[in-house]
Amino acid sequence: MPELALAREQYRAGKTALFKSLATSGASTRGIHSLLRKLAQHTDVTLQKLWLLADFAPDACLVAAGGYGRGELFPHSDVDVLLLLPDNSEANDNPQLKAKIETFISNCWDSGLEIGSSVRTVADCVLEAAKDVTVQTSLLEARLVVGSRKNFVRLQTQLAGLLDAKRRQQVLAGLGTNWPKTVWRRRLKSSKSKPTKR
Repeated sequence: MPELALAREQYRAGKTALFKSLATSGASTRGIHSLLRKLAQHTDVTLQKLWLLADFAPDACLVAAGGYGRGELFPHSDVDVLLLLPDNSEANDNPQLKAKIETFISNCWDSGLEIGSSVRTVADCVLEAAKDVTVQTSLLEARLVVGSRKNFVRLQTQLAGLLDAKRRQQVLAGLGTNWPKTVWRRRLKSSKSKPTKR
């Protein structure tokens, strides 16, 4: 598959160029933060290409989670993603969907992305988040990479309903001050009101 080989080469070449630019400019705090953001953006582009090659249904989407969801990617960090499927989807009952998911994840690894993935529906995410604060935290930092904005907004709306104000403060307090203030404000604001359509 020539598209996969091209995606792999572009990702590796781009990543190498980013590291070289850091080495030549010096390892200042500003330079490192810029590198983390650029590496996340570069990874977004690669994932978008691989997603399109996988040909998922239009109501599915790929969501960045954890630090990658914040738009920062450390050089040797996992690329944490959520393959968010429509609520009526079950990969184990659908061999074609299961094969697409397996191929997508394999292609990510083959392209040089150290992927950390979960495959869930919105209902699955809410169920897991209700049981596990680490899932809640990871999904608070989530952002859409590619695919259905409608499904992603449903996820955000459902999660906002799950976390009451006190619990939300506890989760955010656990994140410490490393979280950018703009993200703090945006997450707190979005949890108090319904998301707007873009």
